[in-house]
Amino acid sequence: MPMALSTRRMATTAVINGERLWSALMAMAEIGRTPAGGVRRLALSDEDRRARDLLVEWLREAGCAVRVDDLGNIYGRRDGDDAGATAVVCGSHLDTVPTGGRFDGVLGVLAALEAVRAMRDADLRTHRPVEVVCWTNEEGVRFAPAMLASGVVCGRFTVDEAYAARDQDGRTFGEELRRIGYLGKPEHRMRSAAAYVELHVEQGPTLEEEGAQVGIVEGVEGISWGWADVTGRAAHAGPTPVGDRRDALVAASRIVLALRALCAELPGVRATVGRCEVVPNAINVIPGAVRLSTDLRARTADLLATASRRLEEVCAAVARDDRVEVRAREFWQSPPTPFHPAVLSAVADAARDLGHTTLRLWAGAGHDAKYVADRHPAGMIFVPSSGGLSHNEAEWTSKDDCVRGASVLLGAVLRLAAA
Repeated sequence: MPMALSTRRMATTAVINGERLWSALMAMAEIGRTPAGGVRRLALSDEDRRARDLLVEWLREAGCAVRVDDLGNIYGRRDGDDAGATAVVCGSHLDTVPTGGRFDGVLGVLAALEAVRAMRDADLRTHRPVEVVCWTNEEGVRFAPAMLASGVVCGRFTVDEAYAARDQDGRTFGEELRRIGYLGKPEHRMRSAAAYVELHVEQGPTLEEEGAQVGIVEGVEGISWGWADVTGRAAHAGPTPVGDRRDALVAASRIVLALRALCAELPGVRATVGRCEVVPNAINVIPGAVRLSTDLRARTADLLATASRRLEEVCAAVARDDRVEVRAREFWQSPPTPFHPAVLSAVADAARDLGHTTLRLWAGAGHDAKYVADRHPAGMIFVPSSGGLSHNEAEWTSKDDCVRGASVLLGAVLRLAAA
């Protein structure tokens, strides 16, 4: 009972400054701003470096001790009364997709910053230290796979694998990390966490459709990324009869349509083809080869495995019917991951005490919290995305929703840091 009273007093003493949070979000959105009002801030780009520099400046102004690890992850630590206690960690990422929005990832980082600013404003001390983290290369669009740096820290990948990852221009992760000046020390990695909490925009329509203000995220769905390579025969577009063609693009199109049908066949599965590379990519040549990306997602491992088997069957049927060769292979998988009950409870209690309506749901997108949850107690908070839109320059989350999410984050962190 004394602990519960203590956490309630702390939660009502420190208050999120909504104007300051919104100002920080809009200032960060200027770094990499696109003409359409979105953000292009690819991992380890010059824009990413400028965003990192600004975050480090703000963390230091908030009284945090800043360190950078050998993956470029940034940590800002606010000491607790027990200097030897394991920290409660909160944060997200600053990198974006090529035509990204202003809130994906950055809200989680800047809300965590605002939480420690609010603690400082209130001269509030926690039992455990509190750390803000900014993870490197969450999106994975420049250096595949996604969540690369948190994956190394949590044992999913090796540092050599991360350093060797190349972008489409042949530049490696390790080279670019050094170039922008954020190659830190391995001893600065997060080794342990009493709890990890990540605030994020939902990136889907569920909260908005259900009229809920805050999402209590129970876990992250499993993801399988792969390539489907289709090899036909290039030929002249004029003289070659349709019946004689081995058109790789037509065959690839059948795979795309079959994946869409798969979503209806297996409720709970989402399948997407996001990239298509055509060879020779000439107007008067029947395509001889096509590479498709495949993205499969499901809440359970069994359902994800079933979707993968169905993809293989689809590829075999297309190869037979269109007289082409098809090779499908998975290059990355993130298994379904439930979050820790104690962290979910802290989030739920914080939202309840603030009077916010909540909905429990699973994350359909990948998040750094997934890899953290493999090793440490973790959870996530969602706030609504207008129209369910994300990974789009028109992405929008209202100021009120951002403040609500940050307030729940603060309340959850204070409860967890009191233990």
